[in-house]
Amino acid sequence: MSISASSLCGSSGYSGAGELAHRVNVASQELDDYLAVYVPSHSNPPEAVKTNVQPDVFDQWTPTEGKEAIMYNHLIDAFDTLIAPFPDHLRLTFCDCAGQKISFPFKDHADYHVTKPDIVASFPGKKLPRMQTNPTWWTVSMTIEAKATEEQDPFGKQGQVHVDTVTQLAISARNLLFAHGFCYVFMIGLYGHSARIVRFDRSSAVVSKRFNYRERPDLLQRFFWRLVHPIIGDTLVGSDPNVRPLTSNETQWVSGQLEKLQWGMTITDEELRKGRKVMVPESDAHDAKTRDFILFDLIDVNPRLFSRATMVWLAIEDTRKHSLDPSCEDPPPKLVVFKETWRQIIRRPESHFYERLSEIPDDVRTGLPKMLYGSDVGKREVEAWKAAGGHFPYEADSSRDSPVEPLPSEHPNGIQGSISNSHRTPSVSAPDGTLTTVSAVSKEPPDANAHAGEPMTPAVSASPPLSYPLYQTHSWRLLFGDKHIARERSLVRLVVNAVGRPLKCFRSTRELVEATRDAIEGHREAWEVGVLHRDVSTGNILISERAEERFRGFLHDFDYSSMTKEMPPPLDDSDPCTDPLLCMAEVCDDDDLKERTGTYYYMSYDLLETEDCVHSVHHDLESFYWVLLWIILRHTKHDFKTTKNQPNPCAAIFQFGDDQGAANTKRGWLTKPRSFVLTVEDNKPLTDLLHAFRMLIFRTNVISLYLEPREYLTHAAVLELFDKALARTDEWPDAAKDGPRPFV
Repeated sequence: MSISASSLCGSSGYSGAGELAHRVNVASQELDDYLAVYVPSHSNPPEAVKTNVQPDVFDQWTPTEGKEAIMYNHLIDAFDTLIAPFPDHLRLTFCDCAGQKISFPFKDHADYHVTKPDIVASFPGKKLPRMQTNPTWWTVSMTIEAKATEEQDPFGKQGQVHVDTVTQLAISARNLLFAHGFCYVFMIGLYGHSARIVRFDRSSAVVSKRFNYRERPDLLQRFFWRLVHPIIGDTLVGSDPNVRPLTSNETQWVSGQLEKLQWGMTITDEELRKGRKVMVPESDAHDAKTRDFILFDLIDVNPRLFSRATMVWLAIEDTRKHSLDPSCEDPPPKLVVFKETWRQIIRRPESHFYERLSEIPDDVRTGLPKMLYGSDVGKREVEAWKAAGGHFPYEADSSRDSPVEPLPSEHPNGIQGSISNSHRTPSVSAPDGTLTTVSAVSKEPPDANAHAGEPMTPAVSASPPLSYPLYQTHSWRLLFGDKHIARERSLVRLVVNAVGRPLKCFRSTRELVEATRDAIEGHREAWEVGVLHRDVSTGNILISERAEERFRGFLHDFDYSSMTKEMPPPLDDSDPCTDPLLCMAEVCDDDDLKERTGTYYYMSYDLLETEDCVHSVHHDLESFYWVLLWIILRHTKHDFKTTKNQPNPCAAIFQFGDDQGAANTKRGWLTKPRSFVLTVEDNKPLTDLLHAFRMLIFRTNVISLYLEPREYLTHAAVLELFDKALARTDEWPDAAKDGPRPFV
């Protein structure tokens, strides 16, 4: 269940109402306790702040349906009144964004993720013009949507208009999470006289009960106060204290280092300013040191909300601290690739796969990066937190069943939830993974409306408030107990040595083929040590940028991979009639090969068509074909016929969402006669390679399904095709005139 350019719902240009289903849950406790649990802060507003709130603060905000925008000034005045007694350095600025589009924060997906928030808030202490004319996500910390009537409250209701309202909040939340590296983010929805606070993380959204903000403006004031007084860090609740924007000095330093490296790729100042500085633990050990990396160029991003949300950056280690010590000579700058992802906690950390890949000798290793540093930051934090006595509500009393509601899918209304009784501990995890004691004491009262025999909402005692882990989501555990723990996600950060650029940035089609060939070789070497990648895609193959590397391209992103329990015996795929599954017999205990994974557009025909198909080597090898075809259709000059109604050539072959339809389209493409398929203009080696690869897949992955003995697609057969094509050195186009065509 994820939000993406191709699968969002609503009239705002997206489709598929099921994408938000059962991921947006309403908590059962009253707002005091919602704030205590989901907005962890070390303090509440002091009396001097609370006495400033007058009951009539929102009286001037009297919108009528369809005319809310002309009243936003009165709403902003009310918000300004609520935070007027805050210290200057913690005060938010509220801005009118009516009708203003704000795109996804990074250029590659900017056109597909546009939203129009009603009101936005700045970061603490930052002043912005009240009327926004060209807003960007880089200055925004949260958004507020204002509707005129309570009937427009979308939570717990059915219908397209309600889906659209939730979608608008979700897109804004997603954009903020990516722009700032937040671990979670807050939105406010106003519906007539009622309000809701919504917290989005990478696994779900938790919605507060509806409350009357006109009668209780102090509740909104308390939310804003807690938001700017986080237990961890000094910016906002949900922000990552180990991530911050680059300073002007840092961007200048990076530019200087790139000049020393004679880095050929152009990075604009605007894009460089979107970079960030991140602290990365060297390993999962709790006493591991951290290293500072400056991320300056986003290579790839998975722009979904409830997902892994993978971001891959070019990065450089910040070695400037050595300059402060005259006895230390600054090491030469070295580029690396930084990867951040929110893995499902039931999956292996990606570092485990890199540990297995390290068994490949350096003198033969081709097409694979090496992990330098990294950690499952969420797992590391939770282990330290639990060692100090932290626990989740369902762990408080294991002798009886947790008093939790069933999953949302079991409710007729689709959106429900409750929270069981929570114990508090005096320790919270600090940014470095150590435990520290919180000195501030919460004075919030327990739920006075709780009745005997009913699930209690978390009662806040005089002990310090519990800050649940920051780097691992916990919304499902708080709402529904341990049986749905598989839906939670954990933050992983890795640094690898191989530096590359996306396939679509090839400098010649020959380089494109060389990079793909070496990635296939890397796939073979990984398989020989018992690792099957299972997510071959355009984003997971990079073209090497280091002349000293012994490969032109490499395969990365192993967090959806599977792995044998032990190092397998020597493998040989030279015989196409040998079932490759026999070589992966010692699969992991969780039977992960039976789960279909991969980037949808590049999944093999067989995986799409057969629901219980076991993912194997030949499926990954077929994905390399679809990756190559995708890049060629979008970035080369060819004779594939498009139409006025469908100018995108990929849309005729790559379908999304309907498995059988997508499989049938791919099968149809594989069975077409050569004269009806594709010719790359003035590029016979590439045209012949595409045809030979297609026919090899047709013979092994389509026809052979019905033959005895079965013939399988093998690394040896595919690599032979690529080697033959690359051997035709005199027939490839002039590299200087053979770069990528921009895709429109």
